Amino acid sequence: MKKVSMMFEKLLNSKALPYLIMILPPLFWAGNFVVGRAVVSAQVAPITLSFWRWLLALLLLLPFVIKPMWQQRQIIKKHFFKIFLLALLSISAFNSLAYIALQYTTATNATLLNSFIPIFILVIMGLFFKEKISNKQILGVLVSLAGVFVILTRLDVEIIKALSINKGDLWMLVAAIDWALYSIFLKYLRPEGLSPLPFLGIMVMIGTVVLIPLLLINPFNEAPIIWNDGMIKALTYIAIFPSIFAYLAWNYGMQKLGAATGGQFIHLMPLFGALMAVVFLGESIHLYHLLGGACIALGLWLSINK
Repeated sequence: MKKVSMMFEKLLNSKALPYLIMILPPLFWAGNFVVGRAVVSAQVAPITLSFWRWLLALLLLLPFVIKPMWQQRQIIKKHFFKIFLLALLSISAFNSLAYIALQYTTATNATLLNSFIPIFILVIMGLFFKEKISNKQILGVLVSLAGVFVILTRLDVEIIKALSINKGDLWMLVAAIDWALYSIFLKYLRPEGLSPLPFLGIMVMIGTVVLIPLLLINPFNEAPIIWNDGMIKALTYIAIFPSIFAYLAWNYGMQKLGAATGGQFIHLMPLFGALMAVVFLGESIHLYHLLGGACIALGLWLSINK
């Protein structure tokens, strides 16, 4: 027992620990896409799934966040509208858009297109926040755009001629733009002094409440949720792992490694997502997935290495 304790303590103090922990968020988030693909349409509609996911996550978080949220209530009150915008973009909008996309596209496509987020960040920062973009970064954007074009058109001549693109892929691109905006605004709007746990708690609380009127209005004419053993297991997974553990692990890793290094771990999502989609959903990996993913990765590498 003493030897195990010493090994555990050594691991906690290891420089490799943040790198190991940062593998978890893309793994859990890729799992979210795979589980979402499995249950959306078949058992539950997108807005409904998003609402119940975050409601369950909120109930699980409350015992741990109520006290720190109360202790930091003045910071929350002072910056409420900033937090509201961040919660709207991340908790309410992104996941709902992603689940809508998964009605029409594969989990493999969704995770690949998710890798385009850093490119959107670069473009938005350059166009609207006056951040200087080098020629190498511009080349990176163009190469990544080529990758997205390959995935969307599947290199099918008929699709290219008809300009007929899977609307699920388009929904996923909208979701990626939404997350890019959230990532950019996070730098400017996150309240200074607000600890990670209460910050996550108030975000989940606001995001869940925002989904209630959308659920009642029911703009997509969604059927009521079908409660069964599979649905309960799916909700439990996405409420705990992608919604709570992934966020906490991501925050820890980003703090230890910094944004430049830590942010690159999101590109493990296509690998994890494709492998899980093949194993659990029976999806196939095609040549256009490999070519498109390679272009997106190359474009990102060019963008980062100025």
